[in-house]
Amino acid sequence: MTYPAPQTPVPGAGNETIKKNALIAMIVGFLCGGVIPGIFGLLGYLKADQEPETARKFTKWAWIALIIMWVLTIIFVIIYFVFIVAMVNSTSTY
Repeated sequence: MTYPAPQTPVPGAGNETIKKNALIAMIVGFLCGGVIPGIFGLLGYLKADQEPETARKFTKWAWIALIIMWVLTIIFVIIYFVFIVAMVNSTSTY
């Protein structure tokens, strides 16, 4: 009976995945979330080769910051429309 040869990990294969995820987080962060998520994604991309665990953390925080920015934006838009509707309804007609 023959057994399969043990798989040897390819050096840098995990880093490429980390870099790809950080690059996506950086681009989406800068385009859709602002500077803070973009910078976290950029830091994750730059740290991927030397410190992969730190890069994962920066990428995770980039996505968290992006979600926080979107939630705050949605809340402010809702508050804005509620304020506008309240102002329109409170105007008096002379």
